Amino acid sequence: MPSLTPNARAVLAQAFDPSATFSDADIAIITPVASAIAGAEPADERTIRQSVGTLAAAMPAQASDAQAGKLKLNAYVTMLEGIDQRALSYACRRCMVELDWMPTVKQILDRAAEWVSEDEAMIRRARAILRVGRREMAPPPPLTADGIRALPDEWRRLGVTAGFITQGDVDEALGGGDVADGDRSVYVPDEKAA
Repeated sequence: MPSLTPNARAVLAQAFDPSATFSDADIAIITPVASAIAGAEPADERTIRQSVGTLAAAMPAQASDAQAGKLKLNAYVTMLEGIDQRALSYACRRCMVELDWMPTVKQILDRAAEWVSEDEAMIRRARAILRVGRREMAPPPPLTADGIRALPDEWRRLGVTAGFITQGDVDEALGGGDVADGDRSVYVPDEKAA
């Protein structure tokens, strides 16, 4: 996962803010994060044995002899092989808080599956922004004289009424312009001026 800059962290912090909008620059900052893969920190056998041993020492378990205890510990080690050490630690803490008896491998794995690393959380936030984040609207390009001439009369009137264009823009585009700027000999007043 790429290291997060303060700018990327600021954008990701807004991921679940319903009023947040994201600019093209914001999207460019978080796109590499969204395509990243969170790294795992697999627990080694020693860590697994310590974690299971801690659970066994802290929680009551079914009585078994030494041979059965070794087999059981080996089964835990085999089944928990490859688990992220941070997820294992999280799962063991939850087991000690939530359970009254030594957890089964399944109970440990279920809790470990709920753990989300900080990297994975940032990746999920970035993907959420890309998927459903509101984008800033770019300002519309300026309307040129050719664009104004191409509009139907009704749209020009609506544009002036709504304030998107001025009557002066329309007059200039249609060749009316300001009388002071043009040749007064071709000036024809409109009906309103008469």
